[in-house]
Amino acid sequence: MNIPGPLTAECVLTDLAGGLAGARRFTRLALLAWTDGGALDDALLVVTELAANALRHAGGDPVLRLSVDGADIRIEVFDDDPAPPVRRPAGADGGWGLALVDRLSSVRGTARHGRGKVVWCVLPAPAAELAG
Repeated sequence: MNIPGPLTAECVLTDLAGGLAGARRFTRLALLAWTDGGALDDALLVVTELAANALRHAGGDPVLRLSVDGADIRIEVFDDDPAPPVRRPAGADGGWGLALVDRLSSVRGTARHGRGKVVWCVLPAPAAELAG
């Protein structure tokens, strides 16, 4: 069963510790209201990685936007830094974040937005997992 129209919600991320916890809580509540939670674990991982990157590297108060339309979950993080994220080689000191996002997403991208950018991705949510 597909959701008949787009459902969208946003929250502002304020600092690294509180912002990441808030982003995960917001994601959990929104996706459990919109779906049966089948893609929740993947969405929580992706949100954590994208939000952490924005909070660590972009400054300001990034905005997390979640959307469900049809059988897809779109995750967007807006920030004030126009520089695109850099995928570092994965190793003992990190660099796994964007590789993880790429692995879990059907598509990922970056676009200019205002003075900054938006980093976005789409997670496939099988139609059977959408709440109806």
